[in-house]
Amino acid sequence: MVQLYNLHPFGSQQVVPCKLEPERFCGGGPDALFVAAGSKVEAFAVAGQELCQPRCAFSTLGRVLRLVYSEAGDYLVAIEEKNQATFLRAYVNWRSKRTENSRVCIRMVGHNVEAPFRETFRDQMSIVEMPLSETPLCISCCPVKGDLLVGCTNKLVLFSLKYQIINEEFPVLDFERSLIIHIHNITPVEISFCVGYVAVMSDLEVLILKLESNPKNGESVHHHPYKPNSPVTQANDEGTSNETLQLESEDFVICQKPMELLGQNSEQSGVSVTLESTGLDDEKIKYFHVQHLLYRRFAPDISSYVLSDDIKLHSLQLLPIYQTVTTCSVSQCGAVRQQLVKRIHTWTPP
Repeated sequence: MVQLYNLHPFGSQQVVPCKLEPERFCGGGPDALFVAAGSKVEAFAVAGQELCQPRCAFSTLGRVLRLVYSEAGDYLVAIEEKNQATFLRAYVNWRSKRTENSRVCIRMVGHNVEAPFRETFRDQMSIVEMPLSETPLCISCCPVKGDLLVGCTNKLVLFSLKYQIINEEFPVLDFERSLIIHIHNITPVEISFCVGYVAVMSDLEVLILKLESNPKNGESVHHHPYKPNSPVTQANDEGTSNETLQLESEDFVICQKPMELLGQNSEQSGVSVTLESTGLDDEKIKYFHVQHLLYRRFAPDISSYVLSDDIKLHSLQLLPIYQTVTTCSVSQCGAVRQQLVKRIHTWTPP
């Protein structure tokens, strides 16, 4: 039997020297590469005359668990761990970080910068602290608008990207906690966010949602704090989990059947989703209700089962596709417009 494989040749291959073994890394747009090792993040140039040369370095609170770069806003966000505590921090204006010992400003998310200190932000990096009530597990940045989505055990927290205008040449980047998506019966391992589309991935499940901004097409979001399940429901869940653990302890491998639900049928997947607005002003609410688009549960091939990591999904991504369309209307003949289309990438284990 002959098998054909697609080849993806690279135009060039460069070697970036690192002092420590990289633990996390991510691309920094078209001209940078970020590498996290220990309690430090290094940025390397990947374009121009300083190819593969160190660009800047800055210290973190502890070991970096997740590292994501957003080209919209030009910021870096990381989940860091220190003394068994997890922190979420965004690194803004990192290009002004010339040396490792140069001055850094640390501020809380949503904190208004006073006028005497605004001009100093032009020449120094800022670290934005974003405290959460639950431990952050995964993060994703919208490639179009730069909004930040944080995945926790039972909810997703959306931070909208905003700017504090100092002058016409230099705005100060900040975030605003705008929405909480309460989600149950699925634990996010990876998430992806792109212009109102949310993708959540567990070990063997994928859920795709769309956040609607038109209040006429659905129910409004809740303005009161979300109430957890009742003690009776929690007791039933605990009983079910105990039974599952008992079966697993007897050397049984329990695998559910594969399932794919599209559109409104995906609401029957058993995953409950509830929106909670965190803003005080109704006019600032971006999303009013949620629409289920896709739910898919994959079934592993246990015939080649070796390790648990071999039967897990490992990648999920939402990407925008810009499509050029020529319009020939009466008022604008021959004009060009761009339409945004969403493409979903889910990779399954080979």
